[in-house]
Amino acid sequence: MTIKKEALSNLIDNKKAAILKLLINSTDELYLKEISDKSQVPLASTFRILQELVSQEILERKEWKNSKTYKCKENDKMIFLRDLFYEEFDGLGEFVKSVRSFEEIQEIILHGTKKKSKANVLLIGNDINADKIDQVCNEIKEKGFEITFMPLTKEQYNQMAKMGLYSGEKIILK
Repeated sequence: MTIKKEALSNLIDNKKAAILKLLINSTDELYLKEISDKSQVPLASTFRILQELVSQEILERKEWKNSKTYKCKENDKMIFLRDLFYEEFDGLGEFVKSVRSFEEIQEIILHGTKKKSKANVLLIGNDINADKIDQVCNEIKEKGFEITFMPLTKEQYNQMAKMGLYSGEKIILK
C-alpha cells in the first residue's frame, strides 16, 4: 500500500474500514448479520455504518419483505474506495497452504491456467477425503476464489495422462 493510501485509510474508523474491506472484496450481496460476523464488528455498529454508507451512496441496499442485502454501488466513490481497500486474494496459494498437511495428498497439480478467480487442480494420492477438500474449497469460495478439484490415485493419473486426457499445461504445486 502506498504511503498516501495508508495515511488515508488510517483516517477512517477501524469498524467502518473493516466493513468496507469486506464488502469491496466480496462478490456477493451480504446480509447485516453476515457483514457483522465476517467483519467482526458488533451488530448495532454494523447497522449504523451500513445506513451511513447507503445514505452516502457508497452501498446499495436491496429490500424485499423482511430481508435486506448490501453490496457496493458502481460509481466514482466506490472506484476510489475499491482502489484504497481492495486486497488481492491468492485463492490457489491459500488452498495449497490449507491442504498441504493432508497426508493422503502426495501431489497437487494446477491443471490448465489459473484465472483471476478460478483454478482447477488435480489431487494425487490415496484415500483422499473429498469432504475435507470441499470444506477448504467452500471457505476459499467465500473469499471470491473458486477451486475445482479432481482426486486421483497416482495410477489413475498416469493412465489418464497416457491417454492424453491431461495434456496441456500442468504445474506441480506440491
